[in-house]
Amino acid sequence: MMRALDGGVAGADNRSGSISSEADRQILSASRRLADAVVIGASTMRLERYGPLQTRADAADERRTLGFAPAPVLTIVSGSLDLPWDEPTFTDSTITPIVVTTEHAPGDALRRARERVDVIVLPGERPTATAIVEALHERGLARIVCEGGPGLLRSFAVEDVVDEVAMTVSPHLVTYGPGAGEGGDDAPLPHDFALVGLIENESFLFARYIRKGRGDESLSATTEGTPA
Repeated sequence: MMRALDGGVAGADNRSGSISSEADRQILSASRRLADAVVIGASTMRLERYGPLQTRADAADERRTLGFAPAPVLTIVSGSLDLPWDEPTFTDSTITPIVVTTEHAPGDALRRARERVDVIVLPGERPTATAIVEALHERGLARIVCEGGPGLLRSFAVEDVVDEVAMTVSPHLVTYGPGAGEGGDDAPLPHDFALVGLIENESFLFARYIRKGRGDESLSATTEGTPA
């Protein structure tokens, strides 16, 4: 997962890529390298426009050697099945994606989904994290990477099915002021900050950032207005 300094999860274009970095993208790729499934929510699919989930030939060979399928299977959680079905994600992924929905999904949408993807139908009004994990395990998909969004991650945390967390902190402020997140694709990012200190105590991380280009004048106050 990735968070900006103020807790935001996307830039002004409403996408996480605009507050990401090359190193963050490399870590994301590494986390998928030996995953069986990559799980995302429908809103994340619509906003981030996931491309086809594929692997390089050498990575696919490594996966086969270790007993994995040649690529992870993209798993999208959607109650309404309102998804961008014309996206290459559904036609060009190495392995046909899975869509997890519920028995309350609209019938016409469910038939359309089954023409394009592997569908898992779970009981209840909305898929629970526990049921999603169990359904994937039944298919032999044991190593699951959840890439969000926040609502899906929250359900995984509340239901205590998270074994490991990889967190990137982006050095930006993104949820500032009226209209935050509504600037459009070409909206500039707010000024970024530089990490100048990091302390660990009992697994808490205490980070200190200063505004780039401000020099020592940034050290006179914290965001609460008290002396640093």
